[in-house]
Amino acid sequence: MMTLNEIWSQRPLIAGRWTLKDVVQGKPIRHPSHPLFVHFPSALLPAALIFDVLSLLDADLTLTRAAFYDISLGLIVAGFAVVTGLVDYLPMVGGSRKKTLGTYHLIGQAVALSCFGFSLLLRAFDFDATRTPIAPLLLASIGAIALSVGNYFGGELVYRQGMRVSVDF
Repeated sequence: MMTLNEIWSQRPLIAGRWTLKDVVQGKPIRHPSHPLFVHFPSALLPAALIFDVLSLLDADLTLTRAAFYDISLGLIVAGFAVVTGLVDYLPMVGGSRKKTLGTYHLIGQAVALSCFGFSLLLRAFDFDATRTPIAPLLLASIGAIALSVGNYFGGELVYRQGMRVSVDF
């Protein structure tokens, strides 16, 4: 029986060439996979906050539903970003600048996704609201700030530290 480590990083499973880890990292498509997913939550989640503010200015079910679906889709795609990000994060050298920035990035994103997740949960209990209630709005606001901070540290990893820029594919 194969061990989990063999399945993950040692035994080629896909086309006899790539391990499961290789596939999750994007090697078959010759592009890091984490950047393919992060743009969607980075756009959809703050867009939900914009719809929330607009719903306060003009009570409209369309705006609150747009925010609800933006958060839903943003959190779904964020799941893929989390998995691919952890695959990049876990093997980083402990105590290194990259690991420190990666930890800040992870914390910022975890806070953001938690805030938006709770915001979505509260919205589900008042699905027919034409104005976004204050609690989901505050959670989305905190989430958007945390997302921006987390994205800043992710950018530092890529643009200043060269993380996943010169990987041999």
